Amino acid sequence: MENDELLKSILESDMTEGYPPEFTSGYDIMECLSEHQGITTFLVQDHEGNDRIAKCYDRSLWTIADNSPILSALDHQGLPKHIASFENDRMLVLVREYVEGEPLSRYAMEKELSRDEIIRICIGLCDILAVLHHREEPIIHRDVKPQNIIIAKDGSVHLIDFDIARVYRSGNDTDTVFFGTLAYAPPEQYGFSQTDARTDIYSLGIVLRWLLTGSTRENKNVSIYPPLDRIIRKCTAFAPKDRYGDVDEVKKALQNANPKSQAVHIFLRIFCAVLCISLLTYGGIQLYRTLTYTPFSEDAIPGFTSDEERVKDAVLYMKEKYHTSMFDESDRVSTVGDLRRALTDLYGLNRDYVYGINEDMPQENDAYFLPWGWDDGQTLSRGIAVYAAVKVHDPSIVADWSSLKDDNGYYPGVRVAEAFAEKNGILRGANHPGDIPLGELALILANTDRVFEAAEPK
Repeated sequence: MENDELLKSILESDMTEGYPPEFTSGYDIMECLSEHQGITTFLVQDHEGNDRIAKCYDRSLWTIADNSPILSALDHQGLPKHIASFENDRMLVLVREYVEGEPLSRYAMEKELSRDEIIRICIGLCDILAVLHHREEPIIHRDVKPQNIIIAKDGSVHLIDFDIARVYRSGNDTDTVFFGTLAYAPPEQYGFSQTDARTDIYSLGIVLRWLLTGSTRENKNVSIYPPLDRIIRKCTAFAPKDRYGDVDEVKKALQNANPKSQAVHIFLRIFCAVLCISLLTYGGIQLYRTLTYTPFSEDAIPGFTSDEERVKDAVLYMKEKYHTSMFDESDRVSTVGDLRRALTDLYGLNRDYVYGINEDMPQENDAYFLPWGWDDGQTLSRGIAVYAAVKVHDPSIVADWSSLKDDNGYYPGVRVAEAFAEKNGILRGANHPGDIPLGELALILANTDRVFEAAEPK
């Protein structure tokens, strides 16, 4: 009703005062779809009876350039064709093909989308972004969000609104102006660096999270199917270098995340393991020990021939469980930055909680994970690593100091965590009392994971 009244007021006014005459003479306005901050969107019809979409920008409020040369060169069923553009001193009007369907923001709310359907939609979006990104001069959409994704009646996926699209120039360092939708925009779109294909990949990850959880924000209390959760985390990494480098990689990961694909991969892994065991002798035995690794119990952990093998096994365990390569440089001295990265990227803790600096005296504080105000370059001791590994699974353990009989000056939470670690075998193979190498950090984290997994009810 509101849009009908707005359309009536526009039609009753002298449109030639503001709108380019070529537009008003060539199209009949059928419906006002939206009007917001100097941007009016109309459903229009040309003289041949074809429905079109016209977006009209008030030049006194907007400096958006005419992207028609870019849009005219695009040819993909998921990209609405550019029809025409009109401009004068007061108004820029872009006319595009009308896609009959629903925006994903409404489509997802009206239907209970299955995991397979969500994957299908995101794969369709990957195909569209690939057309944009793989041009000789890549086009970055920069506003990928549910409102700009249309699901047609036949279920096909379409991406609209190239208002802030830009051609990627490899020589530029930053974008000069922030555009986009806050919840879906990556950090570099605020001007920290130039936007590139990884900008749209970030937004795609946020769209995937929204489809699965109904929220654009990470919530560690909401469970997400692990293969899709890993895709979201990699897409939305803070640093562009830590994201997927190409949208085709995202598409492949989504295809592999399909439960049927997962079952095939598991079968192939089992088949390869059995084949290796049957063909190899010594190597087969070592592989068998890795694949059939006995979980921890509360009283014992499996025995290995050397501490070096324990470290190698822990690095492999973390790599396979969390799909991370951060422990590959196992001999490098670990830092507080390495620990914080593991807490956010692997265990999914809130970044502000992990990176917040506690400026009060060292103490347990619900606002900060670490009770000390250390920077990322601080080398990491065994005690701090054990404290963090235990706390990430059960904070109540390190907060309960009732078992301590004296105060020897060392932080009580660390002493409680180390006592728990000694009792449960977490420190088996961790022989560096001072600064520990990255492989030993992996060992402590892996041992702790196994202890708590073994303690879970069967």
